[in-house]
Amino acid sequence: MLLLMVVFAFISAAFFYASQVPAIREELSVLFYGEAKGGEEDVGRAAHRAFILFTFTSPLLLAGLLSTALSIMKHFHRETA
Repeated sequence: MLLLMVVFAFISAAFFYASQVPAIREELSVLFYGEAKGGEEDVGRAAHRAFILFTFTSPLLLAGLLSTALSIMKHFHRETA
């Protein structure tokens, strides 16, 4: 259950970063409303870069975190046995 919550937290964070990217907001606006809203706003590429980096690195971070947690649990289990 905890792992499922962590996965959904990562997915919701990815959606948050995606909502900050102007290009993605424009594409969703065209998809749902049939027209582009907001015009040509360009707030820079920082949000776009953060979204791409988060998308590529979140599985690696999650795997590293889970591997570390399992190693710590195994270490404590060996000491008590």
